[in-house]
Amino acid sequence: MMWIEILSRHGEVLARERCDGDSAMVGRAYDNDVVLDDPYAAAHHVEIGRDADGRLVARDLGSVNGLHVGDARERQDRVALDGERVLRVGRTLVRVRDATYAVPAERVAAPLARTWPRALALCAAVAVVSVIALWLSETTETQLSRYVLPLLGIAMMTGIWTTAWALMGRLFAGQARFERHLAIALTGLLAFFVFDELADYGAFALSLRPLADFAYVGNWVIFGAVCFFHLREIAPTRLPRKAGVVAALALAAIGAQMLARSEVTRMFGQQSYLPGLKPPMFRLKAPHSEDAFFADTDRLKTAVDRARSEPVEGSALGETGDN
Repeated sequence: MMWIEILSRHGEVLARERCDGDSAMVGRAYDNDVVLDDPYAAAHHVEIGRDADGRLVARDLGSVNGLHVGDARERQDRVALDGERVLRVGRTLVRVRDATYAVPAERVAAPLARTWPRALALCAAVAVVSVIALWLSETTETQLSRYVLPLLGIAMMTGIWTTAWALMGRLFAGQARFERHLAIALTGLLAFFVFDELADYGAFALSLRPLADFAYVGNWVIFGAVCFFHLREIAPTRLPRKAGVVAALALAAIGAQMLARSEVTRMFGQQSYLPGLKPPMFRLKAPHSEDAFFADTDRLKTAVDRARSEPVEGSALGETGDN
């Protein structure tokens, strides 16, 4: 007796057929032991039997597209099977296992995680952090709309983002897992808010301009991590490949934004890196003395006067001559 399994391209078992004889036929014809709904498979594509030592062997029956092992391009006339080797018949992945194949031990069943309470707690945390950030940025009289509208916008964007990932999970894995995708989205959103506030206040407190100028690098890293965890939730397979693709896209986005910022700086000069006011209590670096401030002002004035008096090369204003 043997079992012939039809696999998805991710390696999951889609169907499992039991064959009681010592041999089995696989193909599109209805007289096969396993019928494939695959236009690239021959009517009688593969015969699976045993060799002289009793081991399972797959043999190509002269098909046009041939018999292949996994993603390999070389066609095989005969393939020895060990229960793990995956055959490609047409465009269908097939695995054959003997009835004596040893399955791994059962996993320890952990208690089912209650995701909704965690998601609700994250919602509350995001709302609290958002309100605190808005309150710290207040420079005028407090207005309720300045708090309500941003929170509604965050809720709508989070709902749209989570629904999109849940739909992809439903399409590609058969499970939406909306609450888990919601928890991932809220965790990423909370990380965005906390990182932005820390970078902004750190730049103000320590006068570290690069911390504010390159905060977008951290934002893209967080965004890439969130996308990776969404992909892992949909299907926890080929994780290194998924991580590589997400990392490459994040690096491309960082490079594009760095190029755009350099062009803006070249055209308009260096912009202010602290667009919002901060409470003086957060200032950690000692301020410049008055003497140092006026000395810097005198040096700047001297440099500007010198540049104003020097002629510009190639300009008609710098040319001299008799009229």
